Amino acid sequence: MRCALISLLMAAATTAISKRVELNWDIGYLQANPDGLNQRRVIGVNGKWPPPVIEVNEGDILAINAHNSLDEPTSLHAHGFHQVGTTYFDGVPGVTECGIPPNGTFTYEYNITQTGTYWLHSHYEAQYTDGLRTPLIIHAHKEPHHYDEDMVLMLEGWYHRNSKDVLQQLLSTSEYVRKLQFIPYMLVNSYGGSDLRRTTLKFQPGKTYRLRLLNVSATGMVRFGIEQHEMYVIEVDGTATEPKLVNNVQLSVGQRVSVLVTAKNTTEANYVYHADIFTDIQAEDRARLPFTSIVEYSKDAPLVNATDETSTVSWDFFEDIDLVPIDKQPPPGVHKRVPLEARTAIFDDRREHLSFNNRTYEKPTVPTLTSVLTTGYQAFYPDVYGFKSYPIILDPMTDIELNFFVYRRGAVNNDPTQLRNSGPYPVRRDTITIPPHEFALVRFKADNPGVWLFHCHMAFHAEQGMMATFIEDPYYIRNGTNLPKEYSDNCKQMGIPLAGNAMGHNGLNLPDEPKGPFPLTGF
Repeated sequence: MRCALISLLMAAATTAISKRVELNWDIGYLQANPDGLNQRRVIGVNGKWPPPVIEVNEGDILAINAHNSLDEPTSLHAHGFHQVGTTYFDGVPGVTECGIPPNGTFTYEYNITQTGTYWLHSHYEAQYTDGLRTPLIIHAHKEPHHYDEDMVLMLEGWYHRNSKDVLQQLLSTSEYVRKLQFIPYMLVNSYGGSDLRRTTLKFQPGKTYRLRLLNVSATGMVRFGIEQHEMYVIEVDGTATEPKLVNNVQLSVGQRVSVLVTAKNTTEANYVYHADIFTDIQAEDRARLPFTSIVEYSKDAPLVNATDETSTVSWDFFEDIDLVPIDKQPPPGVHKRVPLEARTAIFDDRREHLSFNNRTYEKPTVPTLTSVLTTGYQAFYPDVYGFKSYPIILDPMTDIELNFFVYRRGAVNNDPTQLRNSGPYPVRRDTITIPPHEFALVRFKADNPGVWLFHCHMAFHAEQGMMATFIEDPYYIRNGTNLPKEYSDNCKQMGIPLAGNAMGHNGLNLPDEPKGPFPLTGF
């Protein structure tokens, strides 16, 4: 069971010989009580929960043969993978596939060309928050930093209710129901509660540890820090960086950060580590929910405790814009700007939605990728993909000011004291934090043809509507994509058309297409 608590990964150099790693996953329901406080139904793999950590090497091929034993659709999404030439393996129902129906199968195959820390999760509704998520670690042939041991720490704000119940509450037309309190409970590698033996990190004097931190919560930022220990950031979201000394790191949902921590040279004391949740899912309940456990040097050593007044771990914001990537690339220019205003409001259906530019996302009947492939020249017209999918068409090789070189941050009131620019070689991330009433200018080059969902990674924020769709280079997609047979098999089994626009009709024929809801004035 110790391997289930802290996954120890060999830090030795990996072989340069590529291999095929094939996994058979039967996705099904189980019962679990990870924090000792509440037993509930979870989603596991092959009769076990949590799903196993996946480790591969740079250059490998990873194939996952997924079978759905649930009573609803599912999918698997490799968060942070570029999916060059394989947009149909991105695992997003309604966007790049129909989903895996009950008793259906789908094989996801990934060419491992990236390195670093990633995670695999369902992208069907908010299903991953019911437990279908796991770290996905890619070892480089040659790591740029030296360390003795590799530890994975999957951090998660866990709810005692299933995702559908939570979402139903948040989308209630009753303000009273929406604001009924519910809070997350911290899990570390799927364990939590008061039994700290299950969340203790065991250090040996003098060793240097790489801690791979992942925030896989439904909502909420996580702050991590160790009392009286220095940490050096060496990776964010798969991008290796020059070491940066930090007091703590804060991870928004979906983000990953690797830090190096060198253990003390004695076993005279044990120390507290923090994995605090900052939740903002309900506006009136924004709060720090503290969680602490132990860095153990010796089971017989005393614990050096810390109060808020004596803690050496601060709440200073972790400035990822100051990080310098090892692979230094200048930022793209700007050929096209895509301004997106994120907001929450009461809409004219009396529900609280989140949106980009006052448009809330709704999954189209026909997956967007299907529409690209079957609508001919009309695939270049945004209307064919439906108003509610918020389609944004990107021309090939254009420089887009939006994401993922973190180029500039600031306050929406243009306060010059809060403006921060990146250096000449900005850090690259796949998930960024934008605090309330602030902005980020981020850039990327449209050099990866495919259909990509752009969204808030707070699962319930996304399901409340904060999503949009990038259709990058429709011409290349149409002429360079060969769908696997399971794609159409699953669509047929679910009764989803295999051709047509967002509503399954020809061309721009979208009769009675819903456009709303829209924000109410004054809310």
